[in-house]
Amino acid sequence: METTQPLPDRSAYPAPGADAITYDEFLRRNTAAGTLKVQASRARGALPTPDVRISVIGRFADARVLFFDGVTDADGIIEGIILPAPPAAASLNAETARRGALYQVFANHPEFEPNVYELEIFDSVNAILPIALQLQREVM
Repeated sequence: METTQPLPDRSAYPAPGADAITYDEFLRRNTAAGTLKVQASRARGALPTPDVRISVIGRFADARVLFFDGVTDADGIIEGIILPAPPAAASLNAETARRGALYQVFANHPEFEPNVYELEIFDSVNAILPIALQLQREVM
């Protein structure tokens, strides 16, 4: 009977917990960069939403680091957010593939429910994060 053993986590940024890495180690492992484009909208994507505050944060064993903080433009877009990522070669081989660098993205606007997303960034890839906003619920 053949048994399979779980592959070791080759992530550039393991999930927070006992195996979380330090910020210095994260930078050592992520020598390249990828980019992020955020598209904020409401009404099921029909209406772009300006002035949504977007914060991109990394959580490490020794710190929480703010990599980006800004607001969406009149079209609900922020693009060209440059983020550290592992070299592309690290994710291309199926035998030794590593995950991308993990980030938390927070989206806030006074009229809408806040959103939190987690995403991976890879070297030389422009990731696109669509954010669907919901109106805040009124408390009676």
